[in-house]
Amino acid sequence: MTYRTYLLVALGLFLGCQSEPEVWEKSRGLEISVFKDYDGGKPYVTTLYENFGKDTIEKIRYELILETKGHFDTVLKEIVPPKLLRPKDRHSVPRHIGEDTIAADYVHVGQVWAVKKK
Repeated sequence: MTYRTYLLVALGLFLGCQSEPEVWEKSRGLEISVFKDYDGGKPYVTTLYENFGKDTIEKIRYELILETKGHFDTVLKEIVPPKLLRPKDRHSVPRHIGEDTIAADYVHVGQVWAVKKK
């Protein structure tokens, strides 16, 4: 094969292997719950997620709202379930070693988006 043939084959493989862009959309049946929890006297955020809807979910993105003395900060968080989140599934986000403690007085959830399995 010539150099040009190799280049065309490589380009074809590259274009053929590209995945579709993720489509984030609101999922009415997806619920995220967050609360301030103490572990060993230190405050952490505990996150629970549950699928009440009919969609199978691949990824979740939500707004975590932190309230400290009347001041609100919003952080965008993402959850990638270890396996697909099917209807009626409920899980908690595991706490990782070295995870930062939370300084906020209260935590809330804002908007929630999901990538649904097609």
